[in-house]
Amino acid sequence: MTKSKNIKDPHPGRIKKGIQNRVKILYGIFALLSLMVIGQIVATQYGPNGTPLRNLSEARCYTTRTIEGAQGNIYDRNGEVLSTDTRGYRLRLDLHAEALGGGVYEMELPALCDSLSAMFGKPASHYKKMLGDIRHRALNKIGSSYYSQPFITQTLNQREYDRLRTFPLMEPRYGLVVETRQSRHKVYGSLAAYTISSGVESAYRDVIKAEDGENRFVWLDSRHRHSVPTIDKDNTPAQNGNNIITTIDINLQDVVESALRRKLEDNNATSGTAIVIECATGEIRAMANLTHYEGGQINDDFNYAIQWQGAPGSTFKGVSLMALIDEAGLSLDKRIDCGTKPTMKINGLNITDTHVVGKKTGKTTLKGIFAESSNIGFAKTVTEVYGDNPERWVEYINAIGLDSVRNIQRMKGYGFRGIKHPSTYKQEGGWSHTTLTQTAYGYELDMTPLQTLMFYNAVANDGKLIQPILVKSIERDGEIVEEFSTEVVNPAICSPESLAKLRECMEAVVSDELGTAHSGLGSLPFRVAGKTGTAQIYQKAGNRGRTAYETKDGSREYLATFVGYFPAEAPKYTCIVSIKTLRKKGEVKFYTGAGVSLPVFREIAEYIYAHDPAWYKEATPTTEGTARTKATTATPTEEYVMPDVRGMGLRDALWELERRDLRVTFKGKGSVVSQSIEPGKEYTEGESVRLELRIEN
Repeated sequence: MTKSKNIKDPHPGRIKKGIQNRVKILYGIFALLSLMVIGQIVATQYGPNGTPLRNLSEARCYTTRTIEGAQGNIYDRNGEVLSTDTRGYRLRLDLHAEALGGGVYEMELPALCDSLSAMFGKPASHYKKMLGDIRHRALNKIGSSYYSQPFITQTLNQREYDRLRTFPLMEPRYGLVVETRQSRHKVYGSLAAYTISSGVESAYRDVIKAEDGENRFVWLDSRHRHSVPTIDKDNTPAQNGNNIITTIDINLQDVVESALRRKLEDNNATSGTAIVIECATGEIRAMANLTHYEGGQINDDFNYAIQWQGAPGSTFKGVSLMALIDEAGLSLDKRIDCGTKPTMKINGLNITDTHVVGKKTGKTTLKGIFAESSNIGFAKTVTEVYGDNPERWVEYINAIGLDSVRNIQRMKGYGFRGIKHPSTYKQEGGWSHTTLTQTAYGYELDMTPLQTLMFYNAVANDGKLIQPILVKSIERDGEIVEEFSTEVVNPAICSPESLAKLRECMEAVVSDELGTAHSGLGSLPFRVAGKTGTAQIYQKAGNRGRTAYETKDGSREYLATFVGYFPAEAPKYTCIVSIKTLRKKGEVKFYTGAGVSLPVFREIAEYIYAHDPAWYKEATPTTEGTARTKATTATPTEEYVMPDVRGMGLRDALWELERRDLRVTFKGKGSVVSQSIEPGKEYTEGESVRLELRIEN
């Protein structure tokens, strides 16, 4: 076969060169494509649309959430938590979850509905219908939030949440979505609730305030149902608030509030306050404030101790007596004629007493008019001594210092702003010709119960007028940030000699046969010094009847008070009880300090005496030389059966055991979980039983 002349054999070098040229072209194309991709990336990242695109990517993959810090706790003086932040839970359901397929939802639904019914009280059919509706909306994509519907409207606490998580389908893989919320919880319920929330927490909001943090989370699914936190340099931790240590003893607060509540119920009184402070330090150990509404409900919703202001009535006679002794130099034995009738006209006013003093002779001493609380005696004596120079009276009393104290630390109060000065005569709301006479027995001036307490605590405290405190310290992580101590307003309200006479007269109120508190406190196994007081409350013009102290329907309002300290020979505590009572026309009911407030004071004092170990051992000797103690000596033959108080609150347990003459000690807070003497066992009168309390979740 012959070769064609037109076909030439390829040269190897030429073939190689052609391949190389084609490869170069491909490399060039790839390089150009790479440059285009890089250029697009740069344009995407740093071009005009770069930031929006990056934000969109971030939003699809990540989210930033606020991490709530916890507000500081409020503690009582013994470290018991009074108020704290608690975690609450809100639950939603995504019934579109894949794990519910294959008949899982239908199989588990009846058991879930039964469990929800048992927990929340609604019938199982209610939950079956509701869950079925949520499931239908999820499967058919009805509504913008079809995949995540709330099925429990209330916020659950930790105990409720833990219980619900044991129910069928209550797992994230079945579509459970959990949201947590912080809420404020009063550990002891209504005890001192208003004082804590509207008092301490409100006043020290900046102290207990928490600083929220932020944390970055990455989404685990396209529908943004589940996420986990990430470690990121921009994460900021939450900062918890500072803790506040109060001076309150929550166990004493329970007793004080319970005693006050019972008296409001028994006497159908309208409101009241009771305060206990430690004499030397001015620290408030208990402060109860209660309002009794017409329907019978009793709430702690107003701080009467520092925000109620009005005429103190006969408790102001202690101030008048001090002026007569210390400034005017009168003797306690000065004879005073109050007349043989319970009414006497003095300085143009008809002054009335509840009885004729001095065993109905009308004649007694300066000490006697204080012990028997004679309006006539004080109005007559003060008018006689200071009538020609009332400025002496006003300036002496205003110099005591009560007008300089209206608040408790940051908590705003009201009250005594000093007696009106004679220089304001004929001015609106100023001095009048009756001012001197009426202030002598506690009218034409305003004071709060706390300011009255302060004065009598000064008498107990060797003449030192101090401002009570409710907040002892501020702490953070166990370290004291700020500590508060007693502020001395006046180091000496009067001379030591006058103070001794004042204390003598206050003891006579209780110890003397004619003393207004003798029948109520004279039988105690320790000595009390105090003063009763009953003040008619001035009515507003729109509700005024025939007189300024009478309503349109003929009713009268009274402020009944007893204030005192104990033990009288070495005072440790000062206490005031003030109760407001409405006495309708013709109604027979207690309305005086001795009849209404004194029994509450006695119950408080007896509790403190019985539960203060150091004081309890120092029983007061009687005239026979033997010791009187509260508990009786048990005998082997006096046997009883121990009740079961487990599950009870402290208040109910104490009532149940102490009424059986048992001596009770306790530890912890919440409900009783154990008792040292088992239920059903025999015990002897006066035996001790120890309770352990715990807050059950």
